[in-house]
Amino acid sequence: MLLRLGQLPLCPKVIKLHDWIENKRSFVLIMEYPEPCHTLNQHIMYSDNMNEGKARWLICQLIQAVKHCIDREVFHGDIHTGNILLTDPSLELKLIDFGCAHPISSEGNLSSEYRGAPLCTPPEVIRNTTFHANPAYVWAVGAVLFEILHGYLPFESQDKILRGYVQAKPTLSSACRDLIFQCLIRNPANRLMLQHLEEHRWFNN
Repeated sequence: MLLRLGQLPLCPKVIKLHDWIENKRSFVLIMEYPEPCHTLNQHIMYSDNMNEGKARWLICQLIQAVKHCIDREVFHGDIHTGNILLTDPSLELKLIDFGCAHPISSEGNLSSEYRGAPLCTPPEVIRNTTFHANPAYVWAVGAVLFEILHGYLPFESQDKILRGYVQAKPTLSSACRDLIFQCLIRNPANRLMLQHLEEHRWFNN
């Protein structure tokens, strides 16, 4: 998957594979390491000035990374705030850890062998034998946006993912709340398409 992502043109929002060494039983990957940096999860925990402006900057970068993955027919499979690095102090984003990645078929389908974080799992992955990469990516973007602005994930269990309700802060702008809700619609056919996310009015505020 990393070789696919390394095809030109590169995306600065996806971690780079510089080289690899093949041993008898394993591979050693030599990866880019942005320094100084911290995870988005750490930033959320320790930052006291999270706001919609900063969230917009971060989500725009995440969308760039996800679009690059789609263009290279790669499904990351484990997008959450612990797998996103931020450089200091510019908060440039890098999507990391492709250990759960899968190739995307020509129809956009994936098997249900989903190995990502359980509380970030799209509902269609829990219910069905196959799912589509595009709406699953949109769900991941919505979950990350929610966590950036709330400090916790939108659902506390897989049962809540299937049956619970998104409780967004009423202090958020109506455009922000609408984007979160549009990303976290349970029926993947009714979610925003990945290519239309940045056309949402929240990005133009």
